[in-house]
Amino acid sequence: MRKIQRGTDIAVSRWRLKWLAGIVVVAFLTVIVRLFFIQVLAHEYYRDLADAQHTGFADIAAQRGTIYARDHTNELESELYPLAISKTFFEIYLTPSEITQPVNAADLLAEVLGVDHDTILQRAQKENDPYETVTSKATDEQMRAIMDAGIEGIHSRETVWRNYPDKEIGSHIIGFFGVEGSGRVGKYGLEGYWQSELAGTDEEGMVMRDGLGQIIPSVGSDLGLAEDGADLVLTIDRTIQYEVCLQLQAGVERFAADSGTTVVLETDTGAILAMCSYPSFDPNEYGEVKDVNYFNNSAVFEAYEPGSVFKPLSMAVAIDQGLVSPSTTYEDIGEVTIDDRTIKNFDEKAHGVKTMTEVLQESLNTGIVFATRQVPNRKFFDYVRAFGFGEKTGVQLSQEVAGILGKLDSGGDIYKATASYGQGITVTPLQMVAAINSLANGGILMQPYIVDEVRHSDGTVERTEPRQLRRVVSAETADTVSAMMIRVAEEGYDRKASIPGYYIAGKTGTAQIVENGEYTSKTNHTFVGFGPGPDPRFTVLVKLTNVKNVGFASDSTTPIFNKIATFLVQYFKIPPNR
Repeated sequence: MRKIQRGTDIAVSRWRLKWLAGIVVVAFLTVIVRLFFIQVLAHEYYRDLADAQHTGFADIAAQRGTIYARDHTNELESELYPLAISKTFFEIYLTPSEITQPVNAADLLAEVLGVDHDTILQRAQKENDPYETVTSKATDEQMRAIMDAGIEGIHSRETVWRNYPDKEIGSHIIGFFGVEGSGRVGKYGLEGYWQSELAGTDEEGMVMRDGLGQIIPSVGSDLGLAEDGADLVLTIDRTIQYEVCLQLQAGVERFAADSGTTVVLETDTGAILAMCSYPSFDPNEYGEVKDVNYFNNSAVFEAYEPGSVFKPLSMAVAIDQGLVSPSTTYEDIGEVTIDDRTIKNFDEKAHGVKTMTEVLQESLNTGIVFATRQVPNRKFFDYVRAFGFGEKTGVQLSQEVAGILGKLDSGGDIYKATASYGQGITVTPLQMVAAINSLANGGILMQPYIVDEVRHSDGTVERTEPRQLRRVVSAETADTVSAMMIRVAEEGYDRKASIPGYYIAGKTGTAQIVENGEYTSKTNHTFVGFGPGPDPRFTVLVKLTNVKNVGFASDSTTPIFNKIATFLVQYFKIPPNR
């Protein structure tokens, strides 16, 4: 009986092995058939299905162009430094109605992003809420750490943010990339003026996506269809810009002014090497600015009565017409009457017999009226227009204004008389420095410009060539007035502008501020100077608005100019010539 049982067991085992082997063979054949079906018979169907999961049409955003300044800290060659650059981040957001693990979601986001755990937990538990932003500036590493965790209800999408590395320094030149409607556009400054060039052209095309749904570069995709924005290379020298902005800020604070503006031109080209306004703002945080007036670039937006800083131009007109010379004299009795209106000197005193050079040195209103009195009114107006006033300079910045010449072209003698010492007309700081620059440049008015190159995405480069607008006065007149201005900076009220070993020319202006059509006790202080002679390299304007603790520009803007000019002669390594 035992032998029969053992034989039966062996037979059963063999049957089981055969049955198991049969199952394995059938399963193997099934897999082979299935693979044959997928890879051969249904290959195109499954390929299209996979492609549909990883490819598709999408809006392809153009990369916004970068704005560069020149950086000359490397003595061997200049380098480019980004003042405005686009950076890719990721928005991390929640769909609370999809979240089944709110605590896990809050734990993850708090750990990776450093956000408050309880706040995120509260947001994640909002029933039926379709959207809650966690951050708009997650890095690629942070995004992947979050999405790889696979927690339902957490999503990401690519965002592009504009970054401004120098923050407040030169912010009025740059402007910012701000919200408009449902999109973002450049506002103010270069960002606004050059919006279309910087933005480029978006396109729709076929793209590839990775496992997280992010667009990836690949052969055959249409990522290249978008036309990226152009890069701007500025005339701004970053080192000069930084120093000038610091000196302006210190001056505004030291002299308790409401605000200030500084412009530095390269004399022979009109290139803007620095342009600062203070108070400034951080374009990275433009949304925190409560008063939109802070965004205005006062160098081109704020037209004001310049005061006596205008006198060198008026003197140039009279000299160019052959009516006076530096040695021409008149007797100053302290006042002069024009069209039944009495004009007095700033100190309301008589100064006796004075030369035209002394008129500029002592800033005598009666003297400049004497010099220009014989110039026909229309001729004087034509000169003022030729110096660039009453029209925009054409600088490549948004919000530029033209200033107002009032009745200078059609009124009586009084309008010419007051304009001769910078009252009754308004000018922008950029217009003023450009006009004085024409005297430093042999009588030729140069167009100020701030963009040196426009570098397009196709590799083409547009270069700005220095542009001579017109000859305003003869070279002889320009040299004569420049020499008179050197005397002003060395022997007049403006002696604080002088630099030992160099010929520096300059003139101040202290002008009452007009409010509601009336002159007030508040004053604007301006100094414009250039140097070093006889071949000036730079022309500088410094303006302070509503200075409160000193009375005249000779004690406020003049020392600021001196610090800037001293820095410039050292920076340019200009050797003393006297």
